[in-house]
Amino acid sequence: MKRPGRSANSKAAVLVLLSFGLFLLVTRGDEYRRSVKRAREAVSKQDLAVMRNAIKSYTSDKLRPPQSLQDLSDERYLREIPTDPLTGKRDWVPHFGNVRIGPGKTLFGIDDLHSSATQSDSKGTHYKDW
Repeated sequence: MKRPGRSANSKAAVLVLLSFGLFLLVTRGDEYRRSVKRAREAVSKQDLAVMRNAIKSYTSDKLRPPQSLQDLSDERYLREIPTDPLTGKRDWVPHFGNVRIGPGKTLFGIDDLHSSATQSDSKGTHYKDW
């Protein structure tokens, strides 16, 4: 024999648990997305540092700046061009300029690079300005 009011209490308890679960999912979901974004930013900064160092080493060793990022890979300054964790592609944007090679000598080539991502980091700085 069914007790009156039992099913109503059960439904209310289930609704409360579902509401609480949804609340946790929403609040923890934002935290998870922020954590993933911070991790991607950290990897991107590390990749930029490694590639910038490769550009400097290449320029110093060859006495000329690289003309493409592929030059860094072809000449073994990088094992491979990394995938930008912010875009999911190998679409880094090289910056070209006159690079000082020695006293009174400059050559045109890659002197820096940045991500092609158009968004801003967690602090509001555009990725292209890193």
